[in-house]
This record gives sequence, C-alpha cells and structure tokens, in this order.
Amino acid sequence: MEPVLQNGRRKRRPWTAQDQVLAEVMAACGIKCKAIARYMGRSDGTISAHLIQGETEKILERNKRYYYDNLHEERQRRRRYYQSNIKIVRERARLRYRANPEIERARTRQWQKENPEKALELRRRVYRNNPEAVREKCRRRREWRRASRRAALHPVTRAQIDARFVLWNNRCAFCGVDAAHERNHGRERLTVEHVLALTKGGLDEASNIIPACTACNSSKHNSPVEDWYRQQPWFTEARWRKIQRHCPAAVVGQLPLGLVAGPSLP
Repeated sequence: MEPVLQNGRRKRRPWTAQDQVLAEVMAACGIKCKAIARYMGRSDGTISAHLIQGETEKILERNKRYYYDNLHEERQRRRRYYQSNIKIVRERARLRYRANPEIERARTRQWQKENPEKALELRRRVYRNNPEAVREKCRRRREWRRASRRAALHPVTRAQIDARFVLWNNRCAFCGVDAAHERNHGRERLTVEHVLALTKGGLDEASNIIPACTACNSSKHNSPVEDWYRQQPWFTEARWRKIQRHCPAAVVGQLPLGLVAGPSLP
C-alpha cells in the first residue's frame, strides 16, 4: 500500500535510475509520453521533464566529447566568432560580471593561478595596446601620493613602514597570512596598504598604513575599510580591534586634525 500524507494525497514516489532507463527505452521505441505515463503510473509532465533532462545531459556530453576531439578547430572557430562579434561578446561579459561579481572574480583568480604565464602575457598585451591609459593611471597615482604627502604633517618614512610591518609580525593585517602565502602571489614582501585610500583623501602617514597581502590590497581597493572587511570570510574581531587601535582616524574615514589631502583629482 502506498504511503498517504495527512491531507489524504498519495506521497510522490522518488524517480530512480531504473525509471529513467525504462522511460528512455520506451520513448526510443516510439511510445508516446501519455502511454509511458499510464504504464509507469506517473503524470505526463513527470515523464516529459525527465526525458528532456536525460536528453539534455546526453547532448551536453556529446558536445563536450566533440569539442575535445576537435580542440584546435573549435578554438579557431571561437576566435573567428569573437573577432566578428567583439562588441556583443564584451557586453555579455559585462552583464555576466555585474550579475555575479564574486563568482566571476573567483573564476578569474582560479584561471590566473592555473595559467600564470598566460595571465602575465595578457597583462603585457594590455599594457602594449593601451600605453596612454597605463601612463595616465600611473600619473594619477603619483599625483594622489604627492597630494597626500603635502597634506601630511609627518610624511611616512621607510623606517616607519618597516616598524608598522613589525607591529603586525610581518603578516597581513586583514587575513593574517605571511609573505610566503599564495595570497601574496609570489611577492617577497607584503604590500603597503593605506587604510583610508589616497583616492578618498587619505594621508601618506604612518597612522594610515598597515601591511596587507596582494589579494587583500587588490580586493579592498578604495572601499571603506570596515564595510569591506566585515564581508570577508577571514574577518576576526581581534584583528579588527587592532586595526582600530593603531589607525583610529583612518578607520572612521577622517583625517588627523581635520586636514584635507589637497584638491580632488579628475
């Protein structure tokens, strides 16, 4: 006797692998969905859904085998399509990134980790194809740093930077990894992170500087430090309290003594 729910309706039987095989064999013999459903004691919609699902999986598997069997030709075909529809492809990529930014960033980092030489060559190609944009970016960065140093009462020195690194035991102030960790992307030393970004009016002073791994530095960018840090999976209250204690003005987004780090740049 089939189990019955409290509302009097019969409990739905689970769909098994044997049911899938039986439905596919009967469909291959030319039997209609209604007849299959009547024979198996299922609804027409259930049979149709599982037949379509099984067929879709077969098509995907067949396409995957064809792609790897003809890898060179398929890559050439995709390159031709990209060159012919470059605007459409780029717009789709932008929409996909905006819809799932974290997933796309993780996928990009994974690809860069698996293909370091290709990633390096891609960056070099971008620099070669856009020299003016790269120079403009570097110029703006230098201007931000100069403006922050002019507004600072005590511009930071190399000795002060080394002391700040020692204060955090030469580990990232955010996630706690050392310079040898993979999050530092092979650098010999952690990066200098401005808690209140220079682009947001931060000063190039010791009280605004902490050590950070490359991944944390790039991810934070110029975001408000608390809003960004609390969203990270490695966030800890202990490290956050230490940052607050040693960078009090930068944490709340204010400058020491109400100074302004020069005029904003375009």
